[in-house]
Amino acid sequence: MASKVFVPSRPWQEALEEFLGALRSSGYLTKLPEEEIEVTRALGRVTAAPVYAAISSPHYPAAAMDGIAVRAEITFGAGEQKPLELALGREAVVVDTGDPLPEGTDAVIMVEEVTFQDKTTAVIRRPAVPGQNVRPVGEDITAGEMLVPAHYILSPYDLGGLLAAGVTRVKVRPRPGVAILPTGTELVPPNPNPAPGEILESNGAMLAALVGQWGGTPEVYPITPDDYQLLKERLDRALGEKDLVLINAGSSAGREDYTARLVEEMGHLLTHGVATKPGKPVILGIVRDKPVIGVPGYPVSAALCAELFVKPVLYYRQGSNPPARAQVRAVLSRKIHSPLGREEFVRVRLEREGDRLIATPTSRGAATIMALARADGIVVVPRLSEGFPAGQEVMVYLLRPVPPAP
Repeated sequence: MASKVFVPSRPWQEALEEFLGALRSSGYLTKLPEEEIEVTRALGRVTAAPVYAAISSPHYPAAAMDGIAVRAEITFGAGEQKPLELALGREAVVVDTGDPLPEGTDAVIMVEEVTFQDKTTAVIRRPAVPGQNVRPVGEDITAGEMLVPAHYILSPYDLGGLLAAGVTRVKVRPRPGVAILPTGTELVPPNPNPAPGEILESNGAMLAALVGQWGGTPEVYPITPDDYQLLKERLDRALGEKDLVLINAGSSAGREDYTARLVEEMGHLLTHGVATKPGKPVILGIVRDKPVIGVPGYPVSAALCAELFVKPVLYYRQGSNPPARAQVRAVLSRKIHSPLGREEFVRVRLEREGDRLIATPTSRGAATIMALARADGIVVVPRLSEGFPAGQEVMVYLLRPVPPAP
């Protein structure tokens, strides 16, 4: 398989499609594993097969109200001017919500409509009808009914429905294990007193949090200095332990940027460089039939590359489709200028002005992580566009909920 080394004019969509196609051909995205777990631990998991109800819910005719259970026929004729007395225990049985309907009864009169004359007699002033305040068998769920399909992400409400239908275990896709390898001799663990030239390693935690949001199980490996052999050993270990490897930094074409050469040596290097800003030097490769992604070191570039390339791989590995980001229309407060040839992802803040949303571009540096943390959304400038003028309405892909209307 021919490698494509540092071709920054390549659209990221084209690189992603080739990457996913190669992963499908290898079986990584088609021969998906499964595991069976307790329903109580299945929140957010993707089903590996349809799930069917083991029992109906309710599985017996049940009282839907507190009151008295009666045979409706004997109450016909009761009225305000003609109250009807019922013998408790024989013609009427006191029931609570959820109780089984006593044999020979077919309706429940709510307690608010009953007067208890004494411990043996109940008085009613309106008739009941068959089925009144009664939950029939299978009102909510019928035994054998499909509750959720395959490739479905289980919500809290689904868990309740499964348990109500007698389902206690469910087959799901395992959470992909993701190794995150921070690299760079200049990196040090986060601390309040770094020396000049030391860079605090923060991308690992950010990438791990994103992986967790997308259904993966991340592990941040120890910082690897710029040593080719040591990085090779760490990658070899990670491939043996995890389903996906992210190598953070070392993805450019500098003297100590080893990731592309290492991936090409150990497997297939598919892409090195895409036409995006930020995030140009991303690396996409396959080693031992597992994806290896070289993530740029600048935080904003790392976050964007994770969104574009890591997110879809994780969702498809779990047999699901990556969800689209929510979108809103907004008016630019000032001009966005962008160079031709690269698709640019511009961070914006959103504010309401009357009934309009106003989008204001923030700092566009790839190293300015707080600009991303404070952004409300992203405006995408196409590769063959030089930007947008002030006042133009644009699509904003939301990073957080849109500011509420006053």
